[in-house]
Amino acid sequence: MKPAILLAALALAMPVLVAAQPSRDAALHAFLQERFAEDRSNYADTRYAHGWADLNGDGRSEAFVYLMSGNVCGSGGCDLFIYTPEQNSFYQLARTSVTQPPIRVLNSRTGGWRNIAVGVSGGGTRARTVLLAQRGGTYPDNPSAAPARTLTRIPPGRVVIAADDRGRPLF
Repeated sequence: MKPAILLAALALAMPVLVAAQPSRDAALHAFLQERFAEDRSNYADTRYAHGWADLNGDGRSEAFVYLMSGNVCGSGGCDLFIYTPEQNSFYQLARTSVTQPPIRVLNSRTGGWRNIAVGVSGGGTRARTVLLAQRGGTYPDNPSAAPARTLTRIPPGRVVIAADDRGRPLF
């Protein structure tokens, strides 16, 4: 078979091959439905907003999931989960409570991992943006307590979950 004909045949087959694999968003959605399956009956209105960013420079983007549910939200905000792809699933890298979007991945790094900025407000605390730096393979579990620190200005980076993102239904 001539190379041009072989390339044409491969090009025609490629969309079928790519379509056979679920998108990373669909794979994340399926994972989250399984991970939070016990919430389906009591928190059927659960929503989530998500974004992707490579935190450690390994070429694989981590999933940022801002879960909006009566189970994980309070006056201070909701839980932010960070999952890293692992084989055919996801591994929970971090869970940070009482966060508020926007969620930003900063250009700065700590220990080779990108820093994260989240909003903190409510629950009797003044509104502010705090920096979350990776320590010991994870990020702080509460942005209103040390070692998270308040930022006086927003460093360079990009928003992965916008402040006005109302998410999509989980169930």
